[in-house]
Amino acid sequence: MTVSIRCDDMTYLMRVNVGDKRLRANPNLLLVGSCLDRFPDIVKEVCEGNGGHSVLHVCLEEIHVNQAGFKIGSIVRYSGIKRVTVLTVDGSPHCVQLHYVVEDIKRHFAPDLQTVHYVIEKGKLVEISPDAVKHSRHLSKIQSLLND
Repeated sequence: MTVSIRCDDMTYLMRVNVGDKRLRANPNLLLVGSCLDRFPDIVKEVCEGNGGHSVLHVCLEEIHVNQAGFKIGSIVRYSGIKRVTVLTVDGSPHCVQLHYVVEDIKRHFAPDLQTVHYVIEKGKLVEISPDAVKHSRHLSKIQSLLND
């Protein structure tokens, strides 16, 4: 697999150079949970949106979130990425960290970065707002919502 604007081509996040010319050629990056190879039509649908994306996959069961976060932040900075879209399965405690790390990169290092979040739940694509990602990190806020 290689980095490409072709949506059926993906490479592993940790195997691409942060300034790869193929990443610099497209300001849109799609980060996909590695297990989503079982949903190729959904990945392609998201990839082709907004003028297309370079696509990288990562599994946070295999690599620590801090390593992935440093790599993603470096890619955003060195490759001029303007928009990061995250696509994972819903309900995975590992995959949810990918959403968190992208929002952290935006908050701390790239405030102009556009972020978009999607999950797949029961085979359906669901868009998740950045606010929902932020709130999901705070269990006390979730508990408060459930108590109301």
